[in-house]
Amino acid sequence: PTPATRERSQKMKVQSSEGKAQEGKDAHTKPTLLIPVEVPTWISFVIITMVLGTYWVSFKIAPLAFVDEADKSKMGGFEGAVDVARKGGFPLYITAAIPCFLLMILAEIILMLIYKLPSAGGKYVLADAWSSLTAGVVQQLVSTLVLKPALINTLPYELLHQAVSVKYGLALPIDNVSTWLAALVLCDVAYYWLHRFAHEINFLWAGHSVHHSSDHYNLSTALRQSWFQGVAAPLYYLPMALLFPTPVYMAMNQANIVSQFWIHTCLVRRLPAPVEWVLMTPSHHRVHHDRRVHKNFGGMFIIWDRMFGSFLDEEDAVSVIRGNLTKSGTQGEKVQEEVLLFGTRQNPTSWTEAVTQTMFWRPIVSALQKGASLRDIGKAALIGPGYSTAGSKRTLVVPSATSTRIRATSSLHWGGKIYVFAHFLIAVAIGFVVLIAKSGPWSLRSATALYLMYTLYCHGRLLDCNVSARVQELARCMVLVVFLLAVLYDPSKMFPLDIANVFDMPPIRFLCIFLSGVHVVSAGILCLSQGAFSETPAHKKSK
Repeated sequence: PTPATRERSQKMKVQSSEGKAQEGKDAHTKPTLLIPVEVPTWISFVIITMVLGTYWVSFKIAPLAFVDEADKSKMGGFEGAVDVARKGGFPLYITAAIPCFLLMILAEIILMLIYKLPSAGGKYVLADAWSSLTAGVVQQLVSTLVLKPALINTLPYELLHQAVSVKYGLALPIDNVSTWLAALVLCDVAYYWLHRFAHEINFLWAGHSVHHSSDHYNLSTALRQSWFQGVAAPLYYLPMALLFPTPVYMAMNQANIVSQFWIHTCLVRRLPAPVEWVLMTPSHHRVHHDRRVHKNFGGMFIIWDRMFGSFLDEEDAVSVIRGNLTKSGTQGEKVQEEVLLFGTRQNPTSWTEAVTQTMFWRPIVSALQKGASLRDIGKAALIGPGYSTAGSKRTLVVPSATSTRIRATSSLHWGGKIYVFAHFLIAVAIGFVVLIAKSGPWSLRSATALYLMYTLYCHGRLLDCNVSARVQELARCMVLVVFLLAVLYDPSKMFPLDIANVFDMPPIRFLCIFLSGVHVVSAGILCLSQGAFSETPAHKKSK
């Protein structure tokens, strides 16, 4: 193991004095917590305004520019969505919202710098945020280039819809607003049970736990998604096929997912009581991300948790005394997010996505490899961390004044982190082009996606401070430069005509020239600045 791996194996440790969740018999005895600083109301207002703006842009723009399996509409909003649905397609609300997501993350970082949030749990750490955003990029590429062509999301649903709904005249009218609103609500009901079972059943948790693996809680965490969860998720939405056409289901499912982005923040405290009672809010979802709790499973609405006994209010979990105190406070005081232990009990051992996405399958695989009994294998596969907690009454023990929380970070030199971040921005831009380039050859888009995944893997090893990572990254840069120069010289000698024609397009040729220059410079940096890709001096000294 690398030094970084050994360091990460010690991360996220919480002293026993922090305590575990108590069962219902102690639920009436609420621990008391004093919040040193209140987040100003104007910050919540800014966040919510940006959220509403994101929804409006996505709702208006998607039918005009981002659609699936149909021609783009000349109308935006609901009329455009209906127009696209009549052609057999659906608006891609998630794709349309991606630029807004990135802008909101930038805004949250700026607001945190202005406000100086006292909670370490909500702050941004480059390696952690990079890991979350990388997971989001790869998950979208896998969904678009693998799950979609395999018809995993649509084929079973469409077959059931045609066999029952169309045959017996049960399908609701596609041009009625109430049809779309009802589909949105029922999508959230289906998501509630998908989400709850993903915490209670271990082989489902193995996929979903990727989303919980960050020990920070901010908007980037919302994009930290599993590659595997999309395989099982469509099964939970099949009952909707009895009433709703496939385009309506697909569109409203995406709208439901978009609605969950904003709840991953520590900058919005409590909203007015009616909102907190009906909607899933940041307050409710912070409780959900506590690794000891496994409650509050709704996506857009919290009412399903209230109905099915899995609700826990943030102020019931930890009784809060609010006051205008100084940021330093007195010894022993803790901000609210430091009571909620974000993350998972199993510590990630690498920043590479390959490890993050697969590590939670290891207990199940290990049980199979050891030849365990059927009982042990069944327990490893079925008994998830939320199996005994989802429906129980719980409260949380406040961490003691002397307890500490060590959060994972990368010991890579700051120069190396800047290098990784700069290349990540390029990867995001190229990945977005792959997502929206529907007319491009699937083979070319898939090859580009695989290369992006390999690039992100190399950068994860850099963040791990792996001893061979710099050489591997240098080889990647040089191979790409040689490949791009060959493509620029004569693409027809390397590819079939349909792909060669893509590389003859002026924007693509400009992109190839730009990437060639960037990677030549990157190769020079890797050769001349070895110190930038090693551990920081402070970390070496501490060891």
